Amino acid sequence: MNRTIVTTAMIIILAASSAFAAVGPNIGSGNIIRALFELGGSEHFAALQHLNDAWVLPEDYSLEVKQIDGVAGSLTIEWVQAKNTQPDKAILQLHGGAYTRSLKDNGATYRRSAVQYAKLSGAAVLTVDYRVAPEHPHPAALEDAVAAYNWLLSEGYQADRIIIAGDSAGGGLALATALYLADHDMPMPAAIITMSAWTNLNYGRLVPAYVGDNPADHPYISPIYGNYEGFPHMLMQVGGSEALLNDTIVVADNAKAAGVAVQQTSYAGMFHVFQMLFPQLPEANAAWDEVAAFIAGVFGQ
Repeated sequence: MNRTIVTTAMIIILAASSAFAAVGPNIGSGNIIRALFELGGSEHFAALQHLNDAWVLPEDYSLEVKQIDGVAGSLTIEWVQAKNTQPDKAILQLHGGAYTRSLKDNGATYRRSAVQYAKLSGAAVLTVDYRVAPEHPHPAALEDAVAAYNWLLSEGYQADRIIIAGDSAGGGLALATALYLADHDMPMPAAIITMSAWTNLNYGRLVPAYVGDNPADHPYISPIYGNYEGFPHMLMQVGGSEALLNDTIVVADNAKAAGVAVQQTSYAGMFHVFQMLFPQLPEANAAWDEVAAFIAGVFGQ
């Protein structure tokens, strides 16, 4: 079968419009976030840029860049926590970016959200700079996510005090990581949080770069095909007007059918990863309030 490697921006447009054939095949990965946000209006992308440009690390929080052992050598992580604290709980944040944008490309967005998670939870937050396609297709990102989770365990964090969270591709990767843990009889996290998760990379002959030469319907690549029996509590948020709405709805329904406690919220009129426009967008603030309440319930605050 002939397969065409395409960018995620093209795939999102395919999901949103039958006019995909008119879109050129060479949209750069640097335009992925813009393409996702512009489905809801170009002003959203501009607002995200403004928030990132204006952001500074709060004085009462620390950010450390660490190197840990990964499958392919040294793996970079960013470690955020309130100063003068020693949290016994942690959040593993898996960033978005279509599996083609690294943490370096998206850093300000995910440093902002790391501090947000830390503020809402009192936890330490690990954001992993996992390897990205096309240079590193599957299973690179999954290997790095599992390595980061194992590092937390090696540092003394108990699995029932760890939440895995991710948005867009990172949301799909959060689910894939938990599927991997379950398949390998490893301790499961206390909960999973996804925002606009990309869970279905199976587009037939149109192949996202992350898929590489692997079957696109493998659950570790497309968690929409996963078995969710025995999964921990999940919070799955999605924009009600985004192209990836079904990616969340189907997984949430499948998990519920498997007996998982799933809190699934579709935010009417909202676009892909609208949560990252906090504190400017009221709906984003409402979504983070839901995250805070969910985390409090998981950690027993």
